[in-house]
Amino acid sequence: MLSPHAASLAVIATLASASPALAQSPDDSPSSDAPAAPVLSPSEPVTVSTPEQPSRMETTVSAKRPFTAASSATVRDQDFLLRPHPRPADILQVVPGFYVVQHAGGGKANQYFLRGFDADHGTDVSLMVDGIPVNMVSHAHGQGYADLNWVIPELIERVEVRKGPYFAQDGDFATAGAVNLVTRRDFETSQVTLGGGSFNTWRGLFIASPDVEGWDPVVAAQVYGTHGPFLNPERLQRYSLFTKVTRELTPNSTLSVALTSYASGWTASGQIPLREVLAGRLDRFGTIDPNEGGNSQRHSAYATWRTLTADGGEVNVLAYALQYRLNLYSNFTFYSRDPVNGDMIEQDDRRSVLGFNASYRFRRQAGGITFDTTFGSQLRSDSIDNGLRYDKARKRLENVVDAGVKEASIGVYAQEDITFTPWLRAVLGLRADSFGFYVDDRLEELGSPDTQSSGTRQATRVSPKASLVFSPLSTTELYANFGDGFHSNDARGVVLQPDPVTPLTRGRGYEVGARTRLFDRLDLAGAVFRLDLDSELVWVGDEGSTEARGPTRRQGVEAEARLRILPWLFADADATFTRATYVGNAGNGDAVALAPTLILSGGVSARHPSGVYGRLGVLHLGDRPATEDRELTAEGFTRVDATLGYRGSFYEVNVGIQNLLNTQWREAQFANVSRLPGETGPASCPAGTRPAGDPGAFEGCEDIHFTPGAPFNAQATVSLFF
Repeated sequence: MLSPHAASLAVIATLASASPALAQSPDDSPSSDAPAAPVLSPSEPVTVSTPEQPSRMETTVSAKRPFTAASSATVRDQDFLLRPHPRPADILQVVPGFYVVQHAGGGKANQYFLRGFDADHGTDVSLMVDGIPVNMVSHAHGQGYADLNWVIPELIERVEVRKGPYFAQDGDFATAGAVNLVTRRDFETSQVTLGGGSFNTWRGLFIASPDVEGWDPVVAAQVYGTHGPFLNPERLQRYSLFTKVTRELTPNSTLSVALTSYASGWTASGQIPLREVLAGRLDRFGTIDPNEGGNSQRHSAYATWRTLTADGGEVNVLAYALQYRLNLYSNFTFYSRDPVNGDMIEQDDRRSVLGFNASYRFRRQAGGITFDTTFGSQLRSDSIDNGLRYDKARKRLENVVDAGVKEASIGVYAQEDITFTPWLRAVLGLRADSFGFYVDDRLEELGSPDTQSSGTRQATRVSPKASLVFSPLSTTELYANFGDGFHSNDARGVVLQPDPVTPLTRGRGYEVGARTRLFDRLDLAGAVFRLDLDSELVWVGDEGSTEARGPTRRQGVEAEARLRILPWLFADADATFTRATYVGNAGNGDAVALAPTLILSGGVSARHPSGVYGRLGVLHLGDRPATEDRELTAEGFTRVDATLGYRGSFYEVNVGIQNLLNTQWREAQFANVSRLPGETGPASCPAGTRPAGDPGAFEGCEDIHFTPGAPFNAQATVSLFF
């Protein structure tokens, strides 16, 4: 039998040929192809193949899986494609303890809930596609903004999950964790998919994967539109294009080149005040400002080169470039700031990004101990123009922010994975990151003479990592993890004088956990974790941006279970309990507002040999404090979804139903101050809300504002394969 790390190298070498982007996350080998089973026993035999062309390459390894943390996992497409995914980011909800919501139209980045973080649009969750970072630094709408709407779900082969800051290859924003979506190298057949359903939704998809000797090309195009469930139609339209060509230069060397293009436009109903809905003056699918929405574009090119060296080492190189643009119109406070024209803001972000990653991995033995060593570097440069304007019905009234930002970073890391015995491993890592910030505030002369908002600054952070893996039984592993991570802060706040924010905010994580297999069919995993963050980024509604607050602590428990009932029938259940608090009580409460406290999910999935497949799943999000003093509450919900389909020899039909029981639920929720016409003073604020503002200067009512979750809806698709 191979040692754990010999098996690891064999698995990774095989998979890297199938998808070069795997080099960006070598920690965990992929899970079984069985649906709804991302967690497997460490001793489960691994069969690795390119599922589209099994004859090309197939390796079977019977050895322990090289997991480093109990919360790590890799989920195959057979699992997440079984679930309804009306939005591309919905495929992330297959990750235990991960939840995604939307609150301002289908062209805006989602909010991501993970390990006690309502990470806004990505501040403390690092998202990647083929190893390319999706999070945007110093973004006009919020730090770490991560828009996945350009992704075509059918192109994703697997989702790689690394929770916590324990992994040396993960840098900026990887405090709660990192998720990498890996695209396919090729397909067995080409296909055309047409679909549509509730809310005037329609979708067209074309994927071509022609058989070209020596090459593996993929060409995909998607168009999509929907009005959504709102009385003010969303009018979302978007297109996505994807092209990737892979070639084996030599038996040990592979080159992959890809191009992507995406654009969208939409109208949003925004977050509506609960007080108006409860009073019967506003339908829950209505809107206060019908002019919210925006448009977005993203275009990228990247290339990945992988080669095996003569001494058995592995070199991976990734280079990428992208252009991005967003115009976003929002109104969070209605008539609080400007009772005459309203409080609409326009946020613009235009940027070009260049990046380069490289890593070298090799293995050696000394005295019966195996050393698996990785060195890597990551470079990124963003050239940004962003702004904030006050608008009325999308017509500009006043420039508030007009800044040019240049932000560059370099990260270097080393990781040593040491196997002392078949039952004891240690993983030691060290990462160093250096950032440079430059801001040119074109409106600085209009501001206070005591404030300097242009300037330069540099910052460096060193992040140690350590993990210990103990295997008392062939089917059981115990894990202990420690690591420092960080998120960067907006360059405009970093250079601001006289009160700059911390450039790189440290997060320190701890975790102990275990995973095991029972009766050769039940997989269990659990972890207890803590994460201390030196400074919390919170959402500021009237500015449409994030603001640094005090240090916080998150403590929680995760549990996962996967059961193979029959060879074609599986059940899964996940639970995450988290408590998020400020370390120092400032006198107005210690709760981290909107931090998720309880996420439960589970279901039964089937993929019968006859071609019939489906899933019945349930999701529960618990109540969570909407304010730091817990006075206002973001209400939880329980939702049931279902999928049923049939795959024939050359066709496939599928029906996905979201909210099967037609539950009334709130998708995204905020507690902020807003003012409506007719609200003239504190007496205008009804019970359940709180008046805000200094005496004689009424600003409005602090209230829950929410985007309603979709009612019962169904989408059907038909695919033809050729």
